[in-house]
Amino acid sequence: MVANLNLGELIDKHNLYAELIGGKFGIELETHRVTRKGRLSRINHSAKLGSRQIHPYLQTDYSETQAELVTEAVGSFEEARDRLLQLQWILRSYMADDESVWPLSMPPQLKKDDLQWLDETFERTWVQDYRDWLLHKYGSTHEIMTGIHLNYSLSDTLLQHLFEASDRTDFKEFKNDVYFHIARQIVAHSWFFNYLFGAAPFNLNDSDSRTPQFTKPVRSLRTSEYGFVNDQGEKVAYDSNYVDHQRRIEQLISQGKLFSEHEIYGPVRFKRKTDDDDEIDYLEIRILDTNPFDIAGISENDLNLIHLLLIYFLISDDELTEDSLQSNENLANNVSLQQPTETLANKKDALAIMQDISQLADHFGMRFNDGLSLITDRVLTPTKTPAAKMIAAAPSETDMQAWATTLGNERTDYFKTHKKELFRAYFGEGDLAQVVHDAIVAGVRVLDFDSQRVSLKFGDHLEVVTEPTNISQLFPELNVY
Repeated sequence: MVANLNLGELIDKHNLYAELIGGKFGIELETHRVTRKGRLSRINHSAKLGSRQIHPYLQTDYSETQAELVTEAVGSFEEARDRLLQLQWILRSYMADDESVWPLSMPPQLKKDDLQWLDETFERTWVQDYRDWLLHKYGSTHEIMTGIHLNYSLSDTLLQHLFEASDRTDFKEFKNDVYFHIARQIVAHSWFFNYLFGAAPFNLNDSDSRTPQFTKPVRSLRTSEYGFVNDQGEKVAYDSNYVDHQRRIEQLISQGKLFSEHEIYGPVRFKRKTDDDDEIDYLEIRILDTNPFDIAGISENDLNLIHLLLIYFLISDDELTEDSLQSNENLANNVSLQQPTETLANKKDALAIMQDISQLADHFGMRFNDGLSLITDRVLTPTKTPAAKMIAAAPSETDMQAWATTLGNERTDYFKTHKKELFRAYFGEGDLAQVVHDAIVAGVRVLDFDSQRVSLKFGDHLEVVTEPTNISQLFPELNVY
C-alpha cells in the first residue's frame, strides 16, 4: 500500500515553505516542421545540428519532421522556458526557407503520399526496431501527435530535511515514496490539467483509426481515451506504490505487450539516472497539449500555475484510494471530451483547489500571482481556456488547418525579419553568446552561463569558458560522431 507520508504536516511543523520553491526544472517540446502550405516537410532533420545519437537538446521522434527540443535541467520553469526559446531559435535558423513550425499538438492534414512518406522514411536506424513496433501497433498518424513534457525534481535539501523530520530510515525508499505521492496527485487531478491546458479540439485526419473525428469540437482529443494512452490491459496503475508500479511495467515488457518503458503513455513517468538504477531522479509530466497562443508552446503564466499546483500536490495529505483514482481517471476523460466552452461539471472542486492554492501562495509573497490570475480566469470563464480560444479562431477542422498554417507562417516571417534581435534576446549580447549557441548546435551541454562565463560539458569533459572559443577544438571528441 501507499505510505502515508504526512508531508504537509512536516513542512508546516518545520517551516520548510522556503525550500519548496527550489528543485530542477526542464521542458521537452515536440513539434513538426511543415511547408508553408501546412503539409509535413519532406526535408530531413539538418545534419548540421550535431549527432542525434548523442545530442542532449535537439532530437527527433517518430518522424523526421518531428523535432524534439529538450532543455537542460535548470533552477526554475521560467529559466527552462528561456532555454527552450534558444532551442527554437536554433531549430528555425536551420530550417529551409519554405518551412514553418506547426503550432498544434494534433498533426496537420495528411494525404496518402504523406502517410507513405511517414511510414517509409526514418533515419535513426539505431532505434529502428522500436519505430517499427510503434508503426505496426499504433500507426503513423497517431504516433505523430505532439505535446509538452515537463521535468520536475525537488531540491535535495528539501528531501533531506523531510527525511530527517520523518520516522523513516531508508532515504532512497523515502524519496521514491515522495515522488510517487506527487505523481498520484497529478494523476488524480488530470481532469484539472485537461480543463486548464487542453488544446486539441479537432482531429484533422481520418487516417487514425484510434482517434475518431467528432461532429463537435472537444477540449483535448490528445489527453482523452482516444489520444496518447496505452491500450486497456497495458495501462500501468498508480494505485499501490513505486515498486509495484515498476514491477508491472517489467511484466508487460516481458510479456511482449510493451516494447520498453518508453511506451508508457501514462500522465507521469518516473525517470531514473540509469536504467539499472531503482531510485527516482525526477518526474516527467506528460499531459500538456501545446499552447498555440504562445511562441514557446507554453506560457510563463502556464508554468507559474503548474509550479504552484505541484507544490500543492506535494503537501496534500489526502488519501487516494484505488476507487478514487479510477473515478478521477474517468472524470479526466470526460473533461477532455467536453465541448471547450462548457463549464466544468465539478466546478465546485476546482473552486476549492483555487482557494487552497491561494492560501498556499501566501507563503511565497507575490511569486505565484500570475498563476493565480490565470487559474481564476480559466475556471470562472471557460471561453478563456486554450481550446475555447482555438475554436473561436477556427470553428471547424478546415478552419483549424488554415488557421494553424497561417499562424505558423506568420511566426516564421517574424523570425526571419527579427532574427538578430531575437538572438540577442535569447542568447545575450556579450561575446559569449555565440559560444552558447555553438555549443548547443554541436551537442555540448550548457550547464549555466552569464556574460562572464559559460560552463560546458560533454560526457565527463567539463570546461569553463570566459572568452570566445571554437567548440570543436575545445571538445575534439565530438569528431567521433
